Amino acid sequence: MRSASLEVGSDALIRNIMTGKSKSPRAENLEGIAKALGTTAIWLLTGEGPESSGEDSRTPGFQPLIIPGRELVGDRNFPVYAAARGGNEGHQIITFEAIEYVKRPAFLENVKAAYGVYVVGESMLPAFEPGDMALVHPHLPPARDRNVVLYHVPPVAEAEAMIKRLVRFDDRDWHLRQHNPPEGEEKDFTVSRADWTVCHRIVGKYEAR
Repeated sequence: MRSASLEVGSDALIRNIMTGKSKSPRAENLEGIAKALGTTAIWLLTGEGPESSGEDSRTPGFQPLIIPGRELVGDRNFPVYAAARGGNEGHQIITFEAIEYVKRPAFLENVKAAYGVYVVGESMLPAFEPGDMALVHPHLPPARDRNVVLYHVPPVAEAEAMIKRLVRFDDRDWHLRQHNPPEGEEKDFTVSRADWTVCHRIVGKYEAR
């Protein structure tokens, strides 16, 4: 246990979570602890779902954290943005005016500018379904094998967004994966960082009702 805490930078981190002293662990800490212990973030947070990270082999490594209602806190101050399907099945037209405010998930309680965005399309099934709300931590750095939302904001045309799996990246390109590509599209593809300039980490989701 102590070694797992040290992997995420704090000797007492796991003990504090287990004893209830830390009620809102940061998303990156929760992911790091789960990986070190060979379990899943959702099991650490709620005691539900697969205890072992290898129990569900259908979608290894890309199931987002599903937030139960009891983990919501505070006022309805968590902004949610809408998206509409664009000309490309994998791209969405995004508006940057919040369409609603909902209660904030506990692990994003103190994260400035965190937000949600509704999922459109089926290119990321089964990880994300149409109508799911992706929960976004805009200050985490891009990381390999993480779900992300990327933005293309041209000076004149409408802004576009897409939710994909970030496989890897370099100075020029984002190398992405979609689990359920539309007909005629590849599962793995590359886009230019010069065009898709913003990459935000997705740290969980609310499932569509």
